[in-house]
Amino acid sequence: MTELNPYIAPTADLDYEFDIDDIELAGLGERFLARLIDWILRCIIFVILLIVFLPGLAALILRTWGENWFDEVAYNPYALMWHVFINFNNPLIIYLIALTHITFLLLQGIPLAIWGQTLGKKWMNIAMVDHETYEKVPFFRLFFLRYLAWDIPALFFGPLNWLIRLTDLCFGFQNDRKTLHDKLAKTVVIKV
Repeated sequence: MTELNPYIAPTADLDYEFDIDDIELAGLGERFLARLIDWILRCIIFVILLIVFLPGLAALILRTWGENWFDEVAYNPYALMWHVFINFNNPLIIYLIALTHITFLLLQGIPLAIWGQTLGKKWMNIAMVDHETYEKVPFFRLFFLRYLAWDIPALFFGPLNWLIRLTDLCFGFQNDRKTLHDKLAKTVVIKV
């Protein structure tokens, strides 16, 4: 007769064999199509939210810049640059970033944290995982390092934001297929 040892780790039979050597990185085409699907879904939700909250945006612009802001900006190139390129002063940019992150949380952030896949990634049979453990990424790292950190330049200078995003995507052409946001968040996109 065997004694029951309460300190022994429990064992379980797995339904499938998981071998780290079998992991295959997702291709750029698959990642692009998954992102395109997610982007289209986000745009639909974003437009709905923009229409719903448009009165709030108008009130925010009037409160921030005043009623005659257009007349002051239209004929003053320095004021125009201040309102268009330096975005932390622009309530429209802050409003759009807030709406973008609300739609992100609904369509990408929560599904990625729970399942490791968005709808686009699920349809393309790819998943985003931790680059060392190949498990789901914690929400904090996912949201703040993989996504929110890349919107901070948009608050200061719009063209710099696009240059950073283009540079970020160019890193995906390396052998490890990791973009800069993958490297910062320590994630990798794999086939499932």
